[in-house]
Amino acid sequence: MTESPQVNYQEQPSVFDKLMEPVQSFIEKQNQELTSHYLEKFLYQEFLRILIFYFVSDIPSIALLINTYLKKDLLPPALKLQKVPRSTFNDAFERFSPDLFKEVFIYLLKTLSLIAIPELAALGTLYCIDGSVFPVLSSVLWAEYKENFRAAKMHLCFELNLIVLT
Repeated sequence: MTESPQVNYQEQPSVFDKLMEPVQSFIEKQNQELTSHYLEKFLYQEFLRILIFYFVSDIPSIALLINTYLKKDLLPPALKLQKVPRSTFNDAFERFSPDLFKEVFIYLLKTLSLIAIPELAALGTLYCIDGSVFPVLSSVLWAEYKENFRAAKMHLCFELNLIVLT
């Protein structure tokens, strides 16, 4: 009787790790370059990891993610998301410059290989345009979207004739 090989799933990277892989080393480098406070326990790379997970997950609010899913250990440990008090998470929006996130996005765009899709070439250039509204903290005074609702609206335009090779 042959024994089946034992697979240690904890050592295997999660799908989320694979998603983060293209930018992980860049984010770690950014984190090392930041001046940290000696009492600092919530690092930039952990903050960004939670933010990215929130945007790719189906969890309806960041508050629900922080106060319920993380606090009550409802997510798999393989995701490696740090428990963090909501106030600390909210403070991180002020501690970490938006330029850091912009740098990650630019790095990602520079390092990805794009190829043309010949089947779509006959149709000409195809675009996908989106104008999404993202709720923001009530303390963000500049983001008055409607009378009693604060949000930022982001307009994106994607060229569909290209795909990313990873």
